[in-house]
Amino acid sequence: MTDDWNDYADGWDGNSDVRLFAAKAFSALYSHAGVSGEAWQSKRVLDFGCGTGLLTELIAPHVKEVIAVDTSDRMIAVLKDKNLPNVTPVHADILGGAAAGDKDRLSGFDLICASSVCGFLPDYAAAVKLLSGLLQRGGQFVQWDWQGQDSGEFGLTEQQMRAALEAAGLGSIRVKQVFALDTGGQSMPVLMGLGTRNADRP
Repeated sequence: MTDDWNDYADGWDGNSDVRLFAAKAFSALYSHAGVSGEAWQSKRVLDFGCGTGLLTELIAPHVKEVIAVDTSDRMIAVLKDKNLPNVTPVHADILGGAAAGDKDRLSGFDLICASSVCGFLPDYAAAVKLLSGLLQRGGQFVQWDWQGQDSGEFGLTEQQMRAALEAAGLGSIRVKQVFALDTGGQSMPVLMGLGTRNADRP
């Protein structure tokens, strides 16, 4: 990902499709990962590629802390201005090694979310492997991405998503279409992939 996302920061929260994507992603997270209840009040979450924090805002009331990370400094600036009490906005490139110098804060997560991020990464599989290493044992990795019909098209296929989650050493893997958005005169399906860091992984 590049800082080209800076160009979208000012109007990002006003985009109805972006807000709808975040709302539907959270609804799917709530349904399939059970992010609610007293047990989640002690959980730490990483929102990877958080943008202006639309998904972060929805998750934060249910958990102890959200570390919201993005490579766009302007997106992070918008999130900081929201002053969410249990959210720490971080401008950093985790995939470029930022986590190595801040292991206490950027590791040991109970949940890592990546909403419409992984399909834009140059090495998706390597990213999932690195991120899964930031989970504590039993922690979950969850992603939402536009569904592609084959590996040469925009988006990710079910096969690509499942293969990346398996290669990262995650267990209890589920990949399914959870919603679709009507945009540009067509319905665009969105896949959700979930995996759990196994207890026996080092």
